[in-house]
Amino acid sequence: MSDAVVSEIEVPLEPLILKLPDLAREYFIPENDARDLLIRGWETAVEHFLGDGALSPNEESKLLLLAHQFQLSEGELDRNGAFSRVAKARVIRDILKGNVPGQLTAKKEDLPFNFQKAERLVWVFNSVQYLEDRSKIKYEGGSHGVSFRLMRGVYYRVGAHKGEAVRRTERLHVDTGTLAVTDKNIYFSGPSKSFRIAHSNIVSLTPYRDAVAIVRDSATAMPQIFVTGDGWFAHNVLANVAHLDS
Repeated sequence: MSDAVVSEIEVPLEPLILKLPDLAREYFIPENDARDLLIRGWETAVEHFLGDGALSPNEESKLLLLAHQFQLSEGELDRNGAFSRVAKARVIRDILKGNVPGQLTAKKEDLPFNFQKAERLVWVFNSVQYLEDRSKIKYEGGSHGVSFRLMRGVYYRVGAHKGEAVRRTERLHVDTGTLAVTDKNIYFSGPSKSFRIAHSNIVSLTPYRDAVAIVRDSATAMPQIFVTGDGWFAHNVLANVAHLDS
């Protein structure tokens, strides 16, 4: 039977819930192990639904119904990050529809930013490492030359040169702080560095496993990297948030 057919089968949960304690006793499954199996099953369902990179409202409803019926807490479901993945997939879905996500718990007034008028908060990343690529020039192969004494107190140096200029790029950890994304800008604030970048000034985005890099619209701009812990989510938010309905 195909996955498409299986996904359309609706299984009544109430009889199953009532049978679970008896099934656990019959097969000598401790209560904690039975609950662990339920959580693992929920995590497997999340993997299945997100297999195509998106979460439909119907799929989300099924997951939430399972969690409610089996009284699985958010903490239990997020032990391996599955619940967070569902929340993030919902945010991406809302953004793609042109809507500002409505489940954000952070409030603009609680953040260390001077937001612009009518700016809408989309997402907040905490404990973000901010890195910068910086270009440095180092001279290699230089020589101090050789000094010859021409007469008392007079010397002549020949062959001195700085060598060949070699440009190297270093990635430096600049600060760690809060990264906020709105429908107009991205904001960063840490103990030693704070700034705002308009989405319209970002010319490229590069996703990494745990980070996203941006390059501003400037002839001398170097990549600015934000290590959020989830590069896929951060990249998708930044790539699509500028197209939200105004």
